[in-house]
Amino acid sequence: MKVLFISSWYPNSVNALKGIYIKKHALAVHSAGIDVQVLAITVNYSAKFFEKKVYSLMDENGIRTHMIEFNSRFYKLLYVDLFLQYSFLKKYYLKNIKPEFKPDIIHSHVLSPAGILGHWLSKKEKLPHIITEHWSKVDKFMSKSIYAGQGKKAYNQAKKVTVVSNFLKGSIEKHFTDKNKVLVVPNVVNTELFCFKEKPSRSGELIFVCVAHWQNPKRPDLIFNALQRLGKSSDKKIVLNVVGEGHLINLLKNISWNFKINYLGNLNAPELASTLQNAHCFLHASEMETFSIVVAEALATGTPVLASNVGAIPELINKQNGFVCNNTVDEWYEGLNNLIGNYDFNGRSISEANKQFGTNQIGERFNFIYNEK
Repeated sequence: MKVLFISSWYPNSVNALKGIYIKKHALAVHSAGIDVQVLAITVNYSAKFFEKKVYSLMDENGIRTHMIEFNSRFYKLLYVDLFLQYSFLKKYYLKNIKPEFKPDIIHSHVLSPAGILGHWLSKKEKLPHIITEHWSKVDKFMSKSIYAGQGKKAYNQAKKVTVVSNFLKGSIEKHFTDKNKVLVVPNVVNTELFCFKEKPSRSGELIFVCVAHWQNPKRPDLIFNALQRLGKSSDKKIVLNVVGEGHLINLLKNISWNFKINYLGNLNAPELASTLQNAHCFLHASEMETFSIVVAEALATGTPVLASNVGAIPELINKQNGFVCNNTVDEWYEGLNNLIGNYDFNGRSISEANKQFGTNQIGERFNFIYNEK
């Protein structure tokens, strides 16, 4: 079987982390023995008036990846011009992909723009279409976009639509005439890398870690202020390892805190896995999450979690692996005390339970969907 991924969110020359979770889905499909290629059409901000970059590469996982990049100061106009994007995508597909790789299925990621572009191409080529949704703003798109009608057609004429959480399923299924075609297939965690390791002793210090691109809707202020209170009441040294960068963290760096903070910046995957394995607890504060890969990665290492009670996060957290709390400092402080006071967490069991997000497991779920009649 041959599957063509179409995505507008994908790592590119301007943003190497854009849509990295979609790249992990491609790897999962590849791991299931399916011949997959990626056609990514991305629009990025640039100081340049207009730049088009078209290239093809074999990525580190052995997946042929075709890139069409538009880089421009007018990126917002280009992003909403789906007819322009489709003309380039269709021309590239017909000339550079179809002669050597005629897909059996088109699998698009995120309704707009890629899901609509994939819908148009699937109709032209008379191929089944799968859409995977990661986007929390579908309702806004359906009520305001000039492409809302095309979006509804893309959803309802697709063979199946997968979403990364039950929360997201509940959010979008109102747009379907047949809700049974909406299935949950989570994001991917490299469970061979993010695996269990015995925690360091908690006798001298408590090591916390938080990870994010520190922009809205993340709430690092809740983590810092709750730990400030904990630092006053605990007899242990409090250490917070902060992974990632962004203006919300920069706002907190000039404040004096009563606990030790290590600003680690952006880490590669092995470095992040090691940081999680060597922490006692993982903290994640946010106003919205459609899945939260970092929470799943922390759990895969056997690290208990305290996280905001929003979006899909409660689907990942239970009394065996952590706590959720509302987004106030009082509740975060209470949650911290519950977390560090609970000595019954079994890290190995936490890790084992989260192997459901492994690359091979997700690949097999997509393989079943592709072959379902």
